Amino acid sequence: MYTKEEAKALRIGFWDGFKRYCQRKRVYRRWVLTGVKIKSVQLKFYVDGEKALVLFQIDHRNDLRRYEVYECFLSYQTLFRQEVGEDLLWEEEYTGIEGQTVSAIYFELPGVSLYRPADWERIYAFFVAKMPLLEGLYFDYCDLIAARLKEEAG
Repeated sequence: MYTKEEAKALRIGFWDGFKRYCQRKRVYRRWVLTGVKIKSVQLKFYVDGEKALVLFQIDHRNDLRRYEVYECFLSYQTLFRQEVGEDLLWEEEYTGIEGQTVSAIYFELPGVSLYRPADWERIYAFFVAKMPLLEGLYFDYCDLIAARLKEEAG
């Protein structure tokens, strides 16, 4: 087990290592992550002691609205899978991120740990391979999804 300070140092080292990995692999880009046009939706990198994820996280405070946003994304599931593959996972009630309940559309790399530096290169490669796929979906479908959600809310 790690102390709070040791765990914090590992997290900082991990994310600093990701920046260096991107520089070394010539991945010079700004990830979309925040500023997504769809309210309560973020593109996220996530890693903990058991897994790494690249995901659309839907986390509206109002569960009904969160479900509506998730259902709107779900209506594009077939198209999303055609574009990025069958390993894109969908969960309306996902609790694998720090215990909070969100809706998630994600890629998962199981069996890796933030606390095992030997896993970091695999996690970085996973992040760099999968995030552009989700960003591509976002750019292709965000206007359609945002308009549809606005229409449903209006």
